[in-house]
Order: sequence, then C-alpha cells, then structure tokens
Amino acid sequence: MILVFGGTTEGRKVAKLLQEKSMPFVYSTKTNIPFEENKIASYRYGALNEKQLENYLIKNEVKLIINASHPFAEILHNTIARVAESLQIPVIRFGRKLLSKTIHPLVSYVNTYDDASKLFKETHILLALTGVQSIKGLKQWWQKNTTYFRILNRPESLAIARESNFPEEQLILGLPSADLKKEIELIKAKSINIILTKETGNSGFLSTKIEAALKTDTQIIIITQPEIPSYFQPVFNVVELENLLTSIYSSLSITNNATKWD
Repeated sequence: MILVFGGTTEGRKVAKLLQEKSMPFVYSTKTNIPFEENKIASYRYGALNEKQLENYLIKNEVKLIINASHPFAEILHNTIARVAESLQIPVIRFGRKLLSKTIHPLVSYVNTYDDASKLFKETHILLALTGVQSIKGLKQWWQKNTTYFRILNRPESLAIARESNFPEEQLILGLPSADLKKEIELIKAKSINIILTKETGNSGFLSTKIEAALKTDTQIIIITQPEIPSYFQPVFNVVELENLLTSIYSSLSITNNATKWD
C-alpha cells in the first residue's frame, strides 16, 4: 500500500495520478478535510508522532510513502524521514520548485520568524501571509502593533486564531491567488507597509505577492523554505513522480494489480 501525506496542491495531483493508475493508497492530512473515498483511495486524518507512524506503517503494510505535505511542515518531514529510514520504506518527496530569489531593496530573505521580527518597526502595519499556525509565534508583535493575518476560511483555522485571542476583525479570510490586482487592493485597503510570507514557490503564488509588494512600494520579508531530509527522493512534477514510481515499483517487484496491494 501507498501512504500519501497531502493537504496541498501537490497532494491532490498525487491522488489524481494514483487513482488514474489504479494504485490503492491512503491519503493522510493533519486536519479533517473533504476527501472522496473509493475502492482505490482511502482517507485518514490526525497528526502522528514517530511511534504512531511506525505502528501505522507496519500494521497497514505500507511499502511506499509519498510526502506531498506543505514545505514548511518540518516536524512531519523529520518524523517521516526518521521512521521510514528505520523501516527502510522509500519516500518520494513531491515538492515545489523554488523561484529564483528576487534581488531588490524591498525584498528580504530570512531563515526564521525571529530573524523576520528583527526587521519589523513600530510604524509598520503588517500583513502576515504565513498561515494560521504562525499567529501564536508572532503574538508578541501583534499584541502591540497592527497586524492582519490572511488565513483559510474554515472552522479549524478560525478556532486556532481564537485560541490565541487574535482580533477577528483583523483576520482576512481566503486563499492566496495569482490575481495581482486583488493583492494590490488588499495592501492599499489596509495601509500595509510590510508583508511577511513564506518561500512557497508558484503553488503559493509567491511571485504575485512579490510583484504586488514592489508595485505598492511595500517591504516584503520571505522566510526561506527549510531543507528536506536527505533520505527523501525529490520530484517536482507529475512526470517525474510517475517515472520514479515506476522505478521504485520495479525494485520492489510491485505491480499495478490491485489485488497485490490489498
């Protein structure tokens, strides 16, 4: 069986490919999301620590892991790497091709949130595009300075924001997009003069965020993507994924016959 860690654009691409090739798999996410199960695709949700993941892999006879989770899910990446390597289960990492770094006085790249916060000034009105999980980590800043967070409009995200007592009127509910005009309008409407985001590649519309910042003369700080564990075998598109699947199946003597995977 294949275990897919998803919840991303890449995860949906993996699920689509595996269903097209009739390769049974379980799609796993941290929080409960809509997912249509069928005879090929099963679904589970909930975080797994190392022992829980090890037990799950052994119990379900997982022969391959495809990690298509968010590039900044560092705890998950490291958990998968340690457990999979100990059990000698191959891991394919379906990642996001990084964009070339933008060299401009308004654009800064940093490694951590602490590094980013050192660039904040009291006069700044911050637009944080770093996700709901970053609200807690930036609490010391937003308690004293005007800050807007764009988060997904779903109950789980709103609950996390409320747990930190973040002002609901300063939440912007919605998804990132490639709509440059919309991004510029948001910056102007909220009088934003500094943006914090992550190095998410084109799947996260990073190029649009940078362009919107530059067109509005707004400083933008980008937290660089962490390195993936060396045990992972990286691919960056569906063709590469399909080729690596074929190679791994050959080495494991696995066929596409669904009965082999039951």
